[in-house]
Amino acid sequence: MKWIVIAIVVFVVGYTLVNIYYRKPGRAFRPYEDMNNRATTVRLLSGGWQKLPVDVIRPTEKPGLGLTASVTRGANGLGAELEAAFAENPVLLRSIDRVIAPDRVERGADYLIHFSATLSDQHLQLGRIEALLRGQEIVLVPFLEKLPGHNLLSRWPDAEYLAELETMRLAPGRYTVRFAAAGPSAQWSFEVR
Repeated sequence: MKWIVIAIVVFVVGYTLVNIYYRKPGRAFRPYEDMNNRATTVRLLSGGWQKLPVDVIRPTEKPGLGLTASVTRGANGLGAELEAAFAENPVLLRSIDRVIAPDRVERGADYLIHFSATLSDQHLQLGRIEALLRGQEIVLVPFLEKLPGHNLLSRWPDAEYLAELETMRLAPGRYTVRFAAAGPSAQWSFEVR
């Protein structure tokens, strides 16, 4: 019996050491999620879209931006082309209530987008925003995440956010932005100098 216990201990210690030494850094492979992300990326790239880095900051206060862009309302949702590109359509914000963004930005500086939005479900929170660029068009796609636990809720259905869009990969010129939501999207244009 003691040889069996010794063999189990040696195996567990050996397996742990090999696992720690050869383990891939970062998170483990999640087949469903990772394959959906790969399929979406391939479809977006074949459609001519590329991703731009966006940082989301919350909580935030309204920044002093100087001249602001004129924001109008657009169509609901992602649009037929982008909906077809996503392997699994993201859960969008219910509405983009207000957007304050500058009319122009210097190339290389962060383009600051201050917005207030309403969540579609209080069991969700805004996790990240992906900026998709094709030509002179930028589409901001918000991704909502479930709050951990069964009883956790967002404190309020609406909140203020600040998104910082990198402009280093944008050539000088005028760009139109559409911020997708389940309800009417927000649209505006700005100039990169």
